[in-house]
Amino acid sequence: MIKFFMQSAFLFSFFILLAASPSFADDPNWKENQQELFDQMGLYPGDVINTDNWQKVKGLIPEPMVMWVKEGKIIMNIGEFKFDGSDDAPWENYGSKHNIDKYSIDEDGTLVEAATGKPPKWVYGYPFPQIDFENDPDAGIKLTNNRDINMGRDGSFKAPFSTEWIGKKGFERALSCELYRYNFWGTKTTEQFKNTDDLLFKEITLVQAPYDMAGTAQLTIRKTDGTEDQLYVYIPAIRRTKRMSGANRSDPYLGSDFTVDDGNGWLGHTSSMEWKYIEERIGLMCIAKGCAEKATTMKKEPDGRWLSGESVADIKTGWQIEGSTQAPWSLASAIWVPRKFYVVEAIPKDPYYNMGRMVFWIEKKILWSQYKLMWDIAGEYWKTGIMTFQFMKWKNQTTHAGNIQLCYDKKTDHATVLRAARENILGKGKPFEFDISNNLKQFSVSRLGTLTK
Repeated sequence: MIKFFMQSAFLFSFFILLAASPSFADDPNWKENQQELFDQMGLYPGDVINTDNWQKVKGLIPEPMVMWVKEGKIIMNIGEFKFDGSDDAPWENYGSKHNIDKYSIDEDGTLVEAATGKPPKWVYGYPFPQIDFENDPDAGIKLTNNRDINMGRDGSFKAPFSTEWIGKKGFERALSCELYRYNFWGTKTTEQFKNTDDLLFKEITLVQAPYDMAGTAQLTIRKTDGTEDQLYVYIPAIRRTKRMSGANRSDPYLGSDFTVDDGNGWLGHTSSMEWKYIEERIGLMCIAKGCAEKATTMKKEPDGRWLSGESVADIKTGWQIEGSTQAPWSLASAIWVPRKFYVVEAIPKDPYYNMGRMVFWIEKKILWSQYKLMWDIAGEYWKTGIMTFQFMKWKNQTTHAGNIQLCYDKKTDHATVLRAARENILGKGKPFEFDISNNLKQFSVSRLGTLTK
């Protein structure tokens, strides 16, 4: 039973799906640019892609997903953004002004200061605002570092999420959880703390339901030098906090199709992979229809927190729609909009890592990891990940946060869904909370058990 609780908590340390991240810039010509992509693809809002015309999306989504359409597992409804699907511009402008030639990648793949060869205490703005994608052999890892540091712009946050197991016959079970995170890079909030412990982030996951799991809490601490995460788990059954190994980040847990490193597509140590930039391409992004119509507006509270005071647009999966012919795990009510993507490849340095080659489609404008394709160590195709998001307006800026994440295992025909919503299928859930930096003291081993009180 103790092992069960420890593994359960460890599963959720990766849920950075909810983290906010910034953009390249506002786009004053977004309507015209979106229309140009529609024209290039030959697809338009209102088009429906199914078993009759599946060939139309070849090359626009990863090949395994094209086969889903051909086999009737998903039906794609083409849609459009009704507003500028960009975050705000100051982030990129800061990097372009202050970070040119300031950082580099050392021989171990770690981000370091070019002047000292040591990991920086603090990074703000894209560390690599100018990347030569055609000629720089480090283009892939530099792009991934830009994407990683994007995730810290909110500084700190609290977010509800649920995890759903979905098999061939439909919904199986679910957990309701909360995520707390404090970032040390990517936010101006932490300048005053000087990052004396050389940390990238502190993160807590808390299981709220069902009753036999409620109260399980985990603290993850990651340093800037790429060393193994520090991991602590509070187990209600014994009322104790245990230290665990942070090394087994590619292991599955509790029958889930996710691993710890799957969070938001990638939550591993970027230095632990060999990265290769492949190409830039036009493709289709999966998103909730409501999230493409407007951003979620947050409200500032007297104590400085920002709350999402409205329900977040959700995506219904196939099992939730009566009479649906799509797979029970399909993101059935989503729409698919045209965007541009960077495609990068990652190969594990560790021969004992449980995954082989991985390919990521990273949305160009906001560096969101939209798709993750995974092969096993024998080279056989294994899993497909889809990560959807929503824009958030707060603190005079527009960033974005996760909405729903899917991981489908081709070998078992089984999937797991992570759902960020104000109220999940278990009736649990609270608003997103951003900028909770005044609660840094709660990210400690001594406070871990108090979250369950």
